[in-house]
Amino acid sequence: NIIKRCTVKNYLYNNILRIGAVLLFALSGVMAQEAGAVPTRAEVDVNFTWDVSALFASDADWDAAFREAEKLEIAFSKYEGNLGKNGPTLLECLKFNDKAGLLLDRLSSYASRKADVDLGNTENQARKQKIRGLYTKISKASAFIDPEILAISPKKLNKFLKKNEGLKVYSFYLDELSRVQDHILSKKEEDLLALAGKATSGASTTYGILTNTDFKWGMIEDEDSNSVEMTGRRYFRYTSSSDRRVRHDAYMEVYVPYSNHIKTLTSLIATQLNTNIFYMQARNYETTLERALDGPNIPTSVYHNLIDGVNNNLEPLHRWAEMKKSILMVDELHPWDTYAPLFPSVDKKYTYEEAQVLVKEAFAPLGAEILGIVDRAFKERWIDVYENAGKRGGAYSSGTYGVHPYILMNFDGTLNSVMTLAHELGHTIHSFLTNSTQPYVNSNYATFNAEVASTINEALVMDYLLERAETDEEKLSLLQQYIQDIGSTFYRQTRFAEFELALYKMAENDEPLTSDAFNEVFGEIYSKYWGPVMVIGDEEKLSWSRIPHFYYNYYVYAYATSFAASQMLAQDIKEQGQPAVDRLIKFLSSGGSDAPLELLKLAGADLSTPAPFEATAKKMDSLIDQMEQIIAKKKE
Repeated sequence: NIIKRCTVKNYLYNNILRIGAVLLFALSGVMAQEAGAVPTRAEVDVNFTWDVSALFASDADWDAAFREAEKLEIAFSKYEGNLGKNGPTLLECLKFNDKAGLLLDRLSSYASRKADVDLGNTENQARKQKIRGLYTKISKASAFIDPEILAISPKKLNKFLKKNEGLKVYSFYLDELSRVQDHILSKKEEDLLALAGKATSGASTTYGILTNTDFKWGMIEDEDSNSVEMTGRRYFRYTSSSDRRVRHDAYMEVYVPYSNHIKTLTSLIATQLNTNIFYMQARNYETTLERALDGPNIPTSVYHNLIDGVNNNLEPLHRWAEMKKSILMVDELHPWDTYAPLFPSVDKKYTYEEAQVLVKEAFAPLGAEILGIVDRAFKERWIDVYENAGKRGGAYSSGTYGVHPYILMNFDGTLNSVMTLAHELGHTIHSFLTNSTQPYVNSNYATFNAEVASTINEALVMDYLLERAETDEEKLSLLQQYIQDIGSTFYRQTRFAEFELALYKMAENDEPLTSDAFNEVFGEIYSKYWGPVMVIGDEEKLSWSRIPHFYYNYYVYAYATSFAASQMLAQDIKEQGQPAVDRLIKFLSSGGSDAPLELLKLAGADLSTPAPFEATAKKMDSLIDQMEQIIAKKKE
């Protein structure tokens, strides 16, 4: 879908999950965890669950609204064939399309929020299937809108705009429609693509159900020799252990179900690749990358600049690998050492309440308006905090126009989970300000801009902690965290972006889409990024099968570009104060009212050159320098 305007387009973008650092070991149910069990939904304190009543008070209310939404399909028919007659009719149709989108978005949000906290609940899954089916029907019913508008001559359309004040709110939408008109098809063809939506949307859903409910996980022994179930949600908890035996066992065990289902997982990702190739060809694009980036109006050069810029600046990551090997005093550095704490003596744990206080203090430079949004998120149960059995893994913020955003996370008490909270609050602030300022038509901001709001929050938290470090040990621990953040958000996501581009090139060239081929490419890129110090095995080569982002169609690159931009903006806030904050709020309130690159310039960042990427690599180098200086001083 091209410009995120009609209802089906809003659906797709509202339901792309902005997944932050995946930190997935809950503090709730401590006794249950010690026994190796994950708490049930009923065992989690309701105060740490989100309140979906802002969407619908009950399932019955959702059902009633769904029945009303079903009537929308027929209601579109009165506008078909009439949009070019006069301005009032065009305006009325666009407003009706907004009304339909608002209702469908709210229905979808409720269904998704309910389903994501209990993936094994068939009623919740049924709601998601129903709303997906209805989106397909509404998309088909409204498919005439774009082609009919494009059939109106520019002169006549300008006349409509001058005589009908209400149409001015749709100016950017109309401009974007004109920009992509070569990729909008006839009504009959658009009808067929709309019908294909339901048939082509199953790979990601199947992947989620398979990995979250059907996988059979083995057991490992934790640091205290307790037998605990190893799950995907607990991966980062145990691979961040100071006990190398635990890291190794957790790493090896997490790949068992992926390896056991590798043929199915290969088929699913191949289906996703071919689905996007189908839409690429149907909409007359040369490549899948061009199609994915043309929608939000981002030049493909940005994607290539990112990959080239990082490949030309891999030395800091190689240096980091060498440093880790030295400090850990291991003969070989392996992937299960990636998140090993180098300074376990200051391995802090945070309660969720402490995390809330820390985040608010770190956000203080952003001012009262943003802090007020954060307070509401905490007090009004916008956040589903802890892990429970059947809950979706990872973390995300999902915004719905007319209702506050919702955050899903799996808080585990580590600094990483504090950073995740800050990250997702960034998305929530962005969505809240956009939805409070922009009309519905301009409320969907591009993925390219989405991660700036989240990663700038992480930078603020890290700077806050570093400035208040009381000992060399604490500062070393924080420097490690900062360096790993650059490694995981900037280098790792670019590595994923490079791999995703390679996958699509394979598919576009009709090369065999096999697990062996995927493993080989992933392994080669992994080794290139980490350098000769890192020793990898067969498990890491199939790590691609663990990454849900590859079902989102060129999503991951935005983490890296946004991280680079946020480092610049955080520095501006630190050095310039309120003027930089004002620019940031203007950007966060702009939604999708202009091209993403232009909107980002409102905040003071320009990503059309490789300079921000080079600066981020230099930042990592400087942090490693600081760490080496402290270590050298301690040895004196």
